[in-house]
Amino acid sequence: MKKLFTGIFFILIIAAVIFSCADDKNPLPSVSHPEGWNTVNAENFHGAKVLDTGYSSCKSCHGTELKGGKSGVSCYNSSCHSTYPHRPEWGFIGNSENHGNYIKQNDAAIENCKKCHGDALTGGKSGVSCFDCHQYGTLPL
Repeated sequence: MKKLFTGIFFILIIAAVIFSCADDKNPLPSVSHPEGWNTVNAENFHGAKVLDTGYSSCKSCHGTELKGGKSGVSCYNSSCHSTYPHRPEWGFIGNSENHGNYIKQNDAAIENCKKCHGDALTGGKSGVSCFDCHQYGTLPL
């Protein structure tokens, strides 16, 4: 009798697990980003996090090149970022999307560069000096 009771109890447990957990009856909303993530002056603004820790954690959802990935949201869309984080083409010479063309076409562009690369463009918060590639004196400071 004890074996029968144990067997029935075990079958009921398995049935409960299968039938009650098979479907997500109350899916939770996606909360990938906290409130204020896209608001410049908000405490949780993503720009501050990216400057502090980099954007490697963004790649798991937005893809290795930040062009959408599994989220389907590209960081480079016109309402978000057109220049940063820099696309791979940003450093290539001979294409219309490189940083030299951007600077030539936008008078105040070099001031935007200074926000991350420092006033002297020697690295700043980004840690990347423009002079790793360019000779000093060849940049429009």
